[in-house]
Amino acid sequence: MTDTFAPEDLTAGGNGALDPVTFEILRSRLSAINDEAAMTMRLVSGSPVANEAYDMNVGLMDADGDCFAIGMYITIHALALSSTVKDIRQRFAADDVGPGDVFMSNDPYVGACHQMDVAVVAPIFAGDRLVAWTGSTVHQIDLGGPVEGQVQLGATSIWSEQPLFPPIKIVDAGELRPDVERGYLRRTRLPHLVDLDLKAMIAGCNVGVARVQDLTGRYGTDVVLAAIEGINVATAARFRARLAELPDGTWSHRGYIEYDEVYPVVVEMTKDGDSLTFDYTKSADQAGAVINCTRPACVGAVVAAVLPYLCYDMAWSPAGLQRAIEVRTREGTVVHAAWPAGTSKATTTGSFMATISAGVCLSKLLAASEGHLRQFMSTWMGGLYVEDMFGVDQRGEFFGAAILDAMAGGSGARAFADGLDAGGFLDSPSAIIANIEDIEYSYPVLYLSRRIQPDTGGAGKYRGGNTLAMTYITHDVERLPTKILHAIGTFQPGSIGVAGGYPSNTNQFVIKRETNVRDLLAGGAVPDDLGALDGELEIFADPIVKTSQGPDDVHRYVAMGGGGYLDPLDREPELVLADYVVGAVTVAHASDAYGVVIDVDEMCVDEAATDRRRRQIRDERRHSATVPGAATRQRGST
Repeated sequence: MTDTFAPEDLTAGGNGALDPVTFEILRSRLSAINDEAAMTMRLVSGSPVANEAYDMNVGLMDADGDCFAIGMYITIHALALSSTVKDIRQRFAADDVGPGDVFMSNDPYVGACHQMDVAVVAPIFAGDRLVAWTGSTVHQIDLGGPVEGQVQLGATSIWSEQPLFPPIKIVDAGELRPDVERGYLRRTRLPHLVDLDLKAMIAGCNVGVARVQDLTGRYGTDVVLAAIEGINVATAARFRARLAELPDGTWSHRGYIEYDEVYPVVVEMTKDGDSLTFDYTKSADQAGAVINCTRPACVGAVVAAVLPYLCYDMAWSPAGLQRAIEVRTREGTVVHAAWPAGTSKATTTGSFMATISAGVCLSKLLAASEGHLRQFMSTWMGGLYVEDMFGVDQRGEFFGAAILDAMAGGSGARAFADGLDAGGFLDSPSAIIANIEDIEYSYPVLYLSRRIQPDTGGAGKYRGGNTLAMTYITHDVERLPTKILHAIGTFQPGSIGVAGGYPSNTNQFVIKRETNVRDLLAGGAVPDDLGALDGELEIFADPIVKTSQGPDDVHRYVAMGGGGYLDPLDREPELVLADYVVGAVTVAHASDAYGVVIDVDEMCVDEAATDRRRRQIRDERRHSATVPGAATRQRGST
């Protein structure tokens, strides 16, 4: 890979020009340092959120706080580190920031994605010269507030959500400040876990500081500074060259956040020459609390979408990309909250939908480009389902958990192939889900099943990836007293199809109460079909629910799949049959969505019946179609 970058344009002070070989060595080394910091954090952290689900990230920033290297984890987190550093640079006197210092913050109006994502950052000095910053962040399971976990149900402003910590020095010249640590941990219901995560983030920063200092000692401070700027220059040049190859135009999308009402997130993306503009100003006015995100999170959400769609073959330097990207927002909206609006669920609502909406526009841009069509991806899972769980575990100890299995949602269809089943979500290239055995060891639950759910990917000539469904009961406890189920995309799918492709399923969660599951297990059966169980089915239609689970209750949820691409009636019937054989598509869905009739006895496509069924679907489309604008004119005339 060769970036559009001339190292001779950058000088390294008294060391002369930065030659191309040294530049590539330093760029690779800085990326490796960032990866080592992430590995350190994961190994030190005791939280399954970090070491099992990778709901975390690390970043390296230049002296001004612009992020030039990020980890392959949840990308929006890295931009939060950059915003936090910029706030520190603005509000702390220069002599209040020195070698060995570490700062922490969870303030969304400073930079954190929401209060649960604590940002820890540290300056990197070479002698007395500030050369860079390093940072790390991990989602916390509980940081206090009126309600356990992430979602502060009933909050009307940020005052009734988790406590806020604007940037504060947690380590002073290499010494941990016990007063600050105590004040931070005093508020959480899980002090031991939160304390270990804090130490893990500090450890990650320590690695970043030490390794970059080693580089400056070996190559010289000026050379390292030139390499850092070179990364940004090279990425900006390569990104602008990529944009110049794509067609000019404006594409738009309207996504939705369900809460006490439905809040549209509207974006218009304009590609003009070698620049991109994302305009969110028409998005809905903010809610009082819970679902909003702040402007730093919205900007990070946009970059999180641009990276996988357009930067698949270049260094991921957000600072370089931002030289060619403008994000327009209107203060007082769900994607640019005005103080004191609450943001406790921002990462799965406001900023998540900002990423999805930007991604839809980028997919349409690629679909309009012959040269880059192969890089097209339809919408990845358009809404993340999360469960926060609290109670007394099988060891008699208080516990808290964030169940993140839904991170294995379906990815979007491609221009030449289907999306990946359980491919994850767009914001995290390295997203994984915990092993069932680890979850069962850590928490008082017993899984009946966790599997790929058929028919959940959006239909299309190329279908979206199917998603995950899971079913579990309590284990070794009488009751799970607190379960907070929260998602968007429960009323309508966030994973839309593109160019005639169909959307995915919606997020769904239900509990069947007072079942005979224990009797069936005692008899040797492992039931995961709720229809085969006695009991009363409770369907949760609201996107945020606080409930509980008894010993005979069975909890089941289905996450969201990926969007499809092109008309499903153009899909090869043999591919639909192959999907049926492996359990990805049912017979009914094959007929309803794809117009393919499968003879299950002969295990083949009934070609004559398929031809009739597809003609029937096309006839139904023609009869239900309206002339463009006719519906609008009719409404206006009444």
